[in-house]
Amino acid sequence: MSFREKSAWISMLSMLAIYGFYFGSVIHAGSQAGGARSGGLLGTIVALVVVQVLLTIAVAMFTPREAKAPRDERDKLIELRAMRVAYSGLATSVALACLFGAFDPPIIFNTNALLFILVTAEVLRSACQIIQYRRDA
Repeated sequence: MSFREKSAWISMLSMLAIYGFYFGSVIHAGSQAGGARSGGLLGTIVALVVVQVLLTIAVAMFTPREAKAPRDERDKLIELRAMRVAYSGLATSVALACLFGAFDPPIIFNTNALLFILVTAEVLRSACQIIQYRRDA
């Protein structure tokens, strides 16, 4: 498994776990915790950054030669394909969210819905990268 594939796994799994916990707490809290969610979101972002940085450093320490290797044509093509799929999903989902916004939902719902769409697109990008690395392996 290459360093870039390991990085994609780190990104996908950490986002699923950390944002899964965040969105679970948002759903559980419902409409009672209006302003308290911003602190939870900030903590979620900090936790995600810390986890991803520490895990990426750990993987780079075990495979320093792979971590320093420049991206080759295969890596660039895999990244491009994954970005195309994720962007298509992102654009479609944002358009649907805008359509749903016409029904005048609460602003906190809109904000979390757009964040969920962004996180889903990033998870989709990482998953597409992993699938392509696995196919070529």
